[in-house]
Amino acid sequence: MEKLKVGGLKQSLELCQFDLRGPDSSEKTVSKISKLLASEKTNIEFLTYNPNSDKYNQLILCVSQDKFSSTSEILKRDGSPTGWQITWREHVGILTVFPHHSAIKILGVIMVSWGTQSIPIHGIATSLSAISFVTDYHCIDKAVEAIQHSFQLPENRAPLKPEIRYYQSDIVKGE
Repeated sequence: MEKLKVGGLKQSLELCQFDLRGPDSSEKTVSKISKLLASEKTNIEFLTYNPNSDKYNQLILCVSQDKFSSTSEILKRDGSPTGWQITWREHVGILTVFPHHSAIKILGVIMVSWGTQSIPIHGIATSLSAISFVTDYHCIDKAVEAIQHSFQLPENRAPLKPEIRYYQSDIVKGE
């Protein structure tokens, strides 16, 4: 059987994940949290929002693992509106697959492949050009191997592995 083609793979550095669930719309919550994290020079690496009008709204975000303590404090102190619950998971990573054409098939194959190898999926986000999976950081290499086994990657392309992390500067132009 011919393998499905993918356009490439990209993995993140080590992250932590925060899951916020609450009864009201999270538009104001997202804005407030984004501003609070930006004021602490914390980049949001992954952000999803799931509105569920009957029960709760859910917001999932990932930040650098080295920002876990400061982000936890911000969310506990200032970022969580009344009635919202916060849970977290440390030491996660994001593996992004760039589907060549068959995004739905690729999504299914990855979920089945990872399931048979007990690779957890803590979050999924899709766009027109990418499918991103949040998993345990110590499983990233195993997840990459599963994808390389199941799909055809472009020739002479290794999965993109970041080696540096970008931080926001204290310098403001015009001061």
